[in-house]
Amino acid sequence: MITPYLLFEGNCSEALAFYQQVFDCQPAMVMPYSDYVPEGAAAPPADLPGWVLHAEMSILGTNFWFADEVGEVPPGRKVRLTATVPTRDKAQTLFDRLKEGAEITLPPVVTFYSAFHAALTDRFGVMWDIVAEQAPPEDAQLDFAG
Repeated sequence: MITPYLLFEGNCSEALAFYQQVFDCQPAMVMPYSDYVPEGAAAPPADLPGWVLHAEMSILGTNFWFADEVGEVPPGRKVRLTATVPTRDKAQTLFDRLKEGAEITLPPVVTFYSAFHAALTDRFGVMWDIVAEQAPPEDAQLDFAG
């Protein structure tokens, strides 16, 4: 499945409310940052706990993902595509195929929500996240805190 992922800079909640009104729909899930601080965030904003770590909303039959990014999101970089596949192996295969000539923005990692998550901008300038639905092993050493 390919899911559009819309990125914001601290105003994701406002965008969700706006799109909810425009398209007459409801967010399926909204997860705030709360106590989570992304790796590499040297000086996270004071109001980060209220920002949106991840949200999902169905708009006109298409599932969209939303998030506030800690750091600047340049114009033209506010939309990523997320390829969600069943297994870590399938995710690795997609990553290996897409990485030719790509800029890797997140090397493959095990997270609190997945056995595989990676991100890159392919050789055509399209930004991709690749996520396995497979849960991380119980004894997995996470590559970043969650």
